[in-house]
Amino acid sequence: MRFLSILLVFMLGATVVDAADFYISPDGSDQWAGSLEKPFATLQKARDAVRELNANRDVVVQIRGGQYRLSETVVFGVEDSGKDDFTITYEAYPDEIPVFHSDAEITNWKQKDADGKVWVADVPKEKFYTLYDASGRLPRARSKGFIPVMPPSNKENSKNTRVELHYPEGALRNWPNLADVEIMVRPHHAWVVNILPLKSINEKARIATTSVAATYAMDELHYLKGTESVWVENVIEALDEPGEWVLNTAEGKLYLWPRTEGPPKGIVAPQLREYIKVEGKIDIDDPGDTPVRNLIFRGLTLTRGEAYRLKSEDKGLQHDWEFYDKANALLRLRGTENCTVEKCRFTQSGAGAIRMDLHGQNNRIQSNHIEHIGSTGILLCGYGPGTKDVNHHNLVYNNHIHHVGEIYPHAPGIFLWQSGENRVANNLVHHTPYAGIIVSGVMTDFFSKKGNARELVRTIRRKEVGKNRTLEEIRPFLHSHDNLVEYNEIHHAMEQLGDGNGIYIRGAGAGNIIRRNYIHHLVSPVALQSAIRTDGGQRDTLIAENLIYRCTSQGIQLKLNNRAVNNIIADLIEPIHNGEKRLPAYLKLREGPMTGAVIQRNILYHPVKKADFFDQGRNRRLTGARASEADTDYNIYYCAGDPELSRAVLIEARRSGIDKNSRADDPLFIDPAKGDFRLKPDSPALKMGIVPIDLSKIGLRE
Repeated sequence: MRFLSILLVFMLGATVVDAADFYISPDGSDQWAGSLEKPFATLQKARDAVRELNANRDVVVQIRGGQYRLSETVVFGVEDSGKDDFTITYEAYPDEIPVFHSDAEITNWKQKDADGKVWVADVPKEKFYTLYDASGRLPRARSKGFIPVMPPSNKENSKNTRVELHYPEGALRNWPNLADVEIMVRPHHAWVVNILPLKSINEKARIATTSVAATYAMDELHYLKGTESVWVENVIEALDEPGEWVLNTAEGKLYLWPRTEGPPKGIVAPQLREYIKVEGKIDIDDPGDTPVRNLIFRGLTLTRGEAYRLKSEDKGLQHDWEFYDKANALLRLRGTENCTVEKCRFTQSGAGAIRMDLHGQNNRIQSNHIEHIGSTGILLCGYGPGTKDVNHHNLVYNNHIHHVGEIYPHAPGIFLWQSGENRVANNLVHHTPYAGIIVSGVMTDFFSKKGNARELVRTIRRKEVGKNRTLEEIRPFLHSHDNLVEYNEIHHAMEQLGDGNGIYIRGAGAGNIIRRNYIHHLVSPVALQSAIRTDGGQRDTLIAENLIYRCTSQGIQLKLNNRAVNNIIADLIEPIHNGEKRLPAYLKLREGPMTGAVIQRNILYHPVKKADFFDQGRNRRLTGARASEADTDYNIYYCAGDPELSRAVLIEARRSGIDKNSRADDPLFIDPAKGDFRLKPDSPALKMGIVPIDLSKIGLRE
């Protein structure tokens, strides 16, 4: 009978739909039975029905297409786990798209002025940080940028701090609704952005005080002199472009210059940051967490979430790029094992998309689409340095991530912090203001810092770490070890900030492998960026079989005993630093001693006349970062625009006792001008044991 039914369906060309245990529909009711004909209305009701079912088998809940408004976060606990090896799945009904949001629509708009450009509506006297129309997130009004004033250091209160900013005349004033006004600041360095509430303005002294500290002193950018690095947000005089808005909680009014003609329509403010939270029983101080197991979320769309704000009690990860155990993502796994998030879409939201906190093992985040969000795409965030190492063996696979960091520009596409033995593979990450992928932990010097500094120091589990301070002593507490980052494609990263990378690793443990990635078209002119970078203190990392093409500034930045093997770095773009053009650096060596490092079987190919194949810096004697300290051989250096330059590089290398078997010959790519770096059969690279890089295996999979 089943065979005849399937045959009939096939003959009629219909879609086969396996029966689910429960159904949800926007037209349903939580008073109904949850059947296909009488579906539930909410995810919470379906969750509760699954609990009551208490089944010793796989359970499926299917969600019909349409809009679902959440008024509170939907929380799944230990009691919602699948039993034994059975799974509980919450998935989209076949060929339909269920969309979850937390919209509160704003209506009753009136024209503010006779010209009709700006409209105003009464709203509750509560803060919100994001606003949306039918086209997506609306930008909050922002002033023109300015450079912090650097006053004479011999006067009292004459230097910028993490809470005090000296500003030029006219840039700030003591607004009546000062509690609503925030400054967006890049403090001192090029790699982080803070959004800080103003506490007070001293117009006479021209000093602004913030109620939350910046990551660093709010000085002029150290590496990018003359760059505007501070903006004011949410003031009415900055409301000068279509789409911008200002919230005044003192008045209880919202001002908006709509993107379209006529009265604003469909304007909504989100009520939630977290939409779905899977929370096990977390025991912060003791080894025993009880995770939620075997949940699957498939085919859901989560959109229009609220942004987050920096709090005084936050625990910052490296450079405050993200925060420890913080509720700032649409979907959060906090204490989970064997859970899956797949084929979901996260779009047009103010904070992060997916984060996995504290205890997380054998989870799968795969085949999701993450776009146009305010912060990080995917974050795996384990416990801080200590003996509790329970965030590992997860899979981040085949996700399409782009246009992240739209509110916090330092946020990367994928971030692993204190999380190890994971596989991050076949993801496509592009159009990010800062890094593509970051693997990080806690740098050695932070273990010696006194006090309660926000960045990293607060994450250290002091009772477990004790007084250990050296790298060898703290290595057992660095849990970002043995990660495999492979087959990812990254392009158009580093579009806004400086001193960043396609793939970055620092403060992590040993055994991380970055291989077979394709990083291309990092084309922003800002200097101080690399396609792949091992940063200060990072050791025991393998960078192998990566293709780096058309990236600005630097190919691979190598330090200490890390290894670069069988990579192709081609056609780097000259950067502009402080208004001056610089030569691109194919291999940048910056920290030593490099004893134990390996630089072998790499092809460095430059199509025009000038480049630095080895950039060892002016301070190489101080840092000890010298190619001669590494096992450097069997490389190909070739400058197509000036072959003599390649030969000169090789001659100099041999004088230093390295590259005895390296060559300065054309590697014979198929078509390097068009980015085709397959090797011709008679390529000298093949004779030297260089392995061809197969781009067909890199990037998204069907």
